[in-house]
Amino acid sequence: MKVRITSFADAGRFEKERIVLRVDADLDIGRYAVFCTALSEDGSATAGKKTAFWFPDGPVEKDDFVVLYTKKGTSRQKKLENGRTAHFYYWGHEHAMWGGGGNGAVVFRISDWAKSTPDVQGGG
Repeated sequence: MKVRITSFADAGRFEKERIVLRVDADLDIGRYAVFCTALSEDGSATAGKKTAFWFPDGPVEKDDFVVLYTKKGTSRQKKLENGRTAHFYYWGHEHAMWGGGGNGAVVFRISDWAKSTPDVQGGG
């Protein structure tokens, strides 16, 4: 995996809560998504109803950081002193997601997908 979760920062503290990811190769971050998942008793991710954040398309470089805040905000970038870039994204939730211990995060590389929408012309 070329994008990996390195930490949950300030878990349970809504205004600061975030997931920090490290980028291990130049890539388009729009090919990745983070899913919130419930955890089973043995700590593994479980299937069922989940919530996801699909990153918008955009280039990131090897050793950049991707920071995903739980709260609402506006995406931005910041050059770091070491020459790398931190990319900030906002999930848009109203409450903390990570402080209770019952949720985990899974990062996916999206290699293939199809879009569909409901038929809104019908009725009845």
